[in-house]
Amino acid sequence: MIYWSSHLLEEQLQQVRGELKEVREEFKAGSLALSPEILAALGSNERVREQGAARPHIDPAYPNLLVRDPYFDEVLPKTLGKGFRPSGILRECTLGRPHTLHRFAEWKSSNDLTDRCIGRVARLCFGRYERYSPDLAIKVERRQCDAGEEFWVHLREGISWEPLKQEHLPQGITLAPHFLKRHPVTARDFKFFYDVVMNPNISSGHAITYRAFFQDILEFRLVDDLTFVVTWAKRPAALLSGEVIERVKYSALLHTIGLSPLPCWLLQYFPDGSKICEADDEETYRIDTIFAQNFATHWSQNVIASCGPWLFDGMSDHEIRFRRNPRYWDPSAALTEAVSVQFLDSAEVMWQEFKAGKVDLFDTFYAPEKLEELRDFVTSPIYASQAGAGAGIERVDYLQRSYRYVGWNAARPLFASSKVRRALTMAIDRQRIIAQNANGMAIELTGPFFPKSSGYDAHVLSWPYDPLEAKRLLEEEGWFDTNGDGILDKEIDGKRVRFSFTLFHYAGSAQGRAVTDAIATGLKEIGIECKPLGLDVADLAGAVEGRDFDAIYMAWVLGTPPEDPRQLWHSSGASQKGSSNFVAFNNPEVDRLIELLDYEDDADQRTQLYHKLHQIIHEEAPYTFLFVPRIAFLYRGYVKNAFSPLERRDLIPDAEVEEPSKSLLWLDGGGYQLR
Repeated sequence: MIYWSSHLLEEQLQQVRGELKEVREEFKAGSLALSPEILAALGSNERVREQGAARPHIDPAYPNLLVRDPYFDEVLPKTLGKGFRPSGILRECTLGRPHTLHRFAEWKSSNDLTDRCIGRVARLCFGRYERYSPDLAIKVERRQCDAGEEFWVHLREGISWEPLKQEHLPQGITLAPHFLKRHPVTARDFKFFYDVVMNPNISSGHAITYRAFFQDILEFRLVDDLTFVVTWAKRPAALLSGEVIERVKYSALLHTIGLSPLPCWLLQYFPDGSKICEADDEETYRIDTIFAQNFATHWSQNVIASCGPWLFDGMSDHEIRFRRNPRYWDPSAALTEAVSVQFLDSAEVMWQEFKAGKVDLFDTFYAPEKLEELRDFVTSPIYASQAGAGAGIERVDYLQRSYRYVGWNAARPLFASSKVRRALTMAIDRQRIIAQNANGMAIELTGPFFPKSSGYDAHVLSWPYDPLEAKRLLEEEGWFDTNGDGILDKEIDGKRVRFSFTLFHYAGSAQGRAVTDAIATGLKEIGIECKPLGLDVADLAGAVEGRDFDAIYMAWVLGTPPEDPRQLWHSSGASQKGSSNFVAFNNPEVDRLIELLDYEDDADQRTQLYHKLHQIIHEEAPYTFLFVPRIAFLYRGYVKNAFSPLERRDLIPDAEVEEPSKSLLWLDGGGYQLR
């Protein structure tokens, strides 16, 4: 990495001085034994040196599975220029306050916040899928063994967890000195993450998802503080062709390089510095019930232990703050001095704050109807004044890797039949919802994959909007209005049951309220009583985790390829509390296709499997798939580097990603000054 800022060099020198001071203090106290490698590093004036010379476990005979990222290595430094200095506070906002910052929180909003502060083994090359560059690791090697394949992960030297701050903890919690000093990120932190995930007593959905991914890991072995080995099993795998061969899971590399560290020095302790588990041998955290209970409600669940490009800088009822980590290995990973994320109650408030210049970013994920207001606003005197001060509004449009849906709880008798679920879908006018409630900024979809993905079968046609056919299907299933009250009914288990249910949605979303009202209106026309009910984040999370709902309007944000449908659609999660398969979907053929996908590495064969799975889920209709939103990402003119990689192949010739990256934004002149 070329260092393109004298300011950054100054920060690095300050860091080195601080590290030397810490080393001297620990050495004087007799608590530190200096190895020849540490002494050599302290004697060097280079901030970044070629790592590996003193790393005996790195084997040059094995190629590095991580590759250089031309965007970060060449394009971004040139774009920034030699005089660049990170400055200003990027002001963002999000809908509602997360109820926890726990690393295994259920909700994406919480995960997005914690991910800013924690790196991973590797990161995706900018604008690409399935191509990985170094992050907390400098090299990953694939080695064959009798049982399967080993991935040798060689961590970067000098990465550390920053100290907690007493003022970030609630009153009544006093931190022991142990938590107020820096700790190195080691292989043990990655092993701890794996052990926690595999502990069957930890029931959060996040852990359950990872646990399913990690089932084929035979061993997670620590070699030294900077090296660990993940051994994946080789299994007899039936391929689509019918051939059976021994093979390691296709996703083994993805799930290995996606590992992130979990701080042992924090989560294994009470605030007074005593251990939660006194006997902490290698198996303790993978099986211990007492640890699992303490982990679920850990006293640090509303702070973020930070080792990434951003440092947690406190959270109130109104905002969460981050500051740039000058010690992080990649100075281009954070390009402002700080970030403030404001917690706002509704999309309307978010929009008003953006118009007033109190936040720098707004995207129509939250309120597509605001594009009409934008057209009026940019003709106003207030906007003219803002634009004259360098705060005009710019825009990037992109199709988001997400979809909106209604999930039907198949464990409830009303929704146990796929024919009934198809009827419900046919009674919902999805095109009208897109036009009226998504402001036309969306496209309809028919299945569980991103429409621009090779896994999406474009030949599958949407269920038509056809209330008469919907009613006919319901009659085939025995649903009639027998008492003339306008609501269909049926005898189930000896009781006359009305087709009446509650549809949950997030109360803070105006779009959610509008969409669920439109759904209720459509269903009423065919004799179904749908009662929309808005819940806050905590109650919605509780309903999902406990499967305590009839139907639910939500969104999934999709991961990057290779798509892994196991999390949502495999029957192993259908009755498991905390699983993402909370609609209790169960189909043996889908299970079989998912298990084939686990081991198939031929791209064409994988596409065939994805398409078959798409077709079955479309027929079974566990969800009513509504739409994929087209997002208008709005930002002020002083916010720089907002672009769609797919639209800038002059910068990234092999770009595949359409969505702009918010992590690479910087502020011209420190941002808008009229605050």
